[in-house]
Amino acid sequence: MKYLAAIYALSWGMLLLWAPSAQPLELKVITEDWGPYNYEENDVLTGFSVEIVQAIMVELGENHKITLYPAARGQSMLDNLPNAMSFSLFRTPERENRYKWIGPISIESIYFYKRKYDPRIFKTLSDLKKVDKIAVPHKGLILSYVEAQGLTNIYKMLKMDAQIRHVLMGRADLAVMATPLGVAHYLKKLNKTTDALVKTQVKLLEFPLYIACSRKIPDSVIDRWQQAFEKVKASGQYQRIYNKYLY
Repeated sequence: MKYLAAIYALSWGMLLLWAPSAQPLELKVITEDWGPYNYEENDVLTGFSVEIVQAIMVELGENHKITLYPAARGQSMLDNLPNAMSFSLFRTPERENRYKWIGPISIESIYFYKRKYDPRIFKTLSDLKKVDKIAVPHKGLILSYVEAQGLTNIYKMLKMDAQIRHVLMGRADLAVMATPLGVAHYLKKLNKTTDALVKTQVKLLEFPLYIACSRKIPDSVIDRWQQAFEKVKASGQYQRIYNKYLY
């Protein structure tokens, strides 16, 4: 009997040794075109936030494909899929309970911008209401905040570079579409100097950027990703990545 028990124990141990380890949850990791945080360059997905998410996955020993979608479609996927992660999203009070969160990746502000040599001074919302046209995104968080301020002199546009062109060409008085780092990124893409647009004194919003996650993703997964993110920051890798995108 002792001999049989030993054989049984050895066999069970071998089964445990050769059994496949638990596989990580299959995640749908998505992002949108919002440089320099997430964007495509020469058909390759890159950007500050993209590199941070990739570094987190390396720390975890996981490899999930990151796919770029239009903002509206990405929002729908985040709201309806049980395993979606989306970045870079502002963590606002309105969004707080809709998702689970990993980060913050960064803390950013959105301002209204004017042409470099425009002599007008904009300090308040009342100043903004006096202009003929403000170029804004056609959907999303920024548009909703602009409309909430009661601004009706807006011109909705699909692409950020088009918003910038409209202001530079005088077809719009102001534009609001990205963080200072983002505005500089798109100006460089247009072969313009990074001071071609000037930040006004009117700030639309300021919130931290996070990885937003479907609420059905287990807390254990969120905690593992958060811990991996903290390790990326502590190692100095976060700062090295950020420095690559400074202008």
